[in-house]
Amino acid sequence: MGARTIHPFPARMAPDIAIDHLDARESNTELIVLDPMCGSGTVLAAAADRGHAARGFDVDPLAVLMSSVATKPVDTEQVVAEAERVCARARASRVDGPRWDDAETLKFAEYWFAETQRSQLNRLSRELDDVSEDSVRQALQVALSRIIITKAPKASLAADTSHSRPHRVATESSYDVYRGFEGSVASIRKLLDQRSTVGQVEVSRGDARALDLPDSSVDLIITSPPYLNAIDYLRGHRMSLIWFGHTIPELRKIRSRSIGAERALDGDALKQVDDMVQYIKDSVDAPDQLPAATITRYAHDLVLFSRELDRVCKAGSEIVTVIGNSTLRGNYIQNDVLVRKAYEYSDFRVEARTERELPENRRYLPVRTINRESSMAKRMRTEVVLTVKKP
Repeated sequence: MGARTIHPFPARMAPDIAIDHLDARESNTELIVLDPMCGSGTVLAAAADRGHAARGFDVDPLAVLMSSVATKPVDTEQVVAEAERVCARARASRVDGPRWDDAETLKFAEYWFAETQRSQLNRLSRELDDVSEDSVRQALQVALSRIIITKAPKASLAADTSHSRPHRVATESSYDVYRGFEGSVASIRKLLDQRSTVGQVEVSRGDARALDLPDSSVDLIITSPPYLNAIDYLRGHRMSLIWFGHTIPELRKIRSRSIGAERALDGDALKQVDDMVQYIKDSVDAPDQLPAATITRYAHDLVLFSRELDRVCKAGSEIVTVIGNSTLRGNYIQNDVLVRKAYEYSDFRVEARTERELPENRRYLPVRTINRESSMAKRMRTEVVLTVKKP
């Protein structure tokens, strides 16, 4: 079972990319496989399924949660038994006080969740907090999140939350959170029982620009970095995360750090950033429309990202990077060229570049503003798989 089936996740990496590159490795020895932006855990699950040791990091707490559940062993009978217990206690609970102290998170919950569902989520999530076994509690939290992060409204009043484009479509709801949770637990048990996790997996909160890993410790990296105008995952995920102890101000800080927190660069790196920004300006139709601060921050982050991967990679290691291209204020941005330049600045050697059609359900097209038959729309229906090697 792939991690992709555990929980909805927008624009996830196609599992066959990770599987094909792992299967192509000739070595029979265990590899240390890294995904520094692991998302829903697709790469980690594929690596563990093949007996490799996998390391995953993500700044998004929900991504870390779903990747952990998708790849780590858990007693599913205990998950079901604990679900029955916490549901019974939640149904009997008379707790009414909100679990947050700050007005902003309370206002957020009142907007996105009707009163009955807020009460049920409050009581159920508080009971989940008291589950002592980490793996069981995390599986139950993912089960709860699955009825919040949805395409059509379930526990929330929003549609398209699973695509990180939530918009409120109702002001009241008759949805029974307890029954929905019980059904979600039954579904997740079936998925977890189908897994094959031979290798050891470690998943942590972490920034791909500053990884908690030793120098020269990784054999293979498979990842998909963010790109200009990319999907804002936390926009939808915060609707679940507030029920797991997070607050809106805290999540805003995480989001701001993940989109270009400033870190000092030396002179050579600053020149590399300038060169990348100039490339973007030279390659687009309307450079005057580009937000200079945004593209400079993006180039800055790519330089930090490539330098950090150079630090953790062993000599001879490969990095397989899946990159989607994007539009920014009417300009088509070749993100794959920017990523390639960043790798080359860190002395990686390009081994291969392939372009593949995006499946319809993974496309991220601004359909209201772009004619699907236009040349720009057609270019945005593909993704690039770039393979580089450390000498």
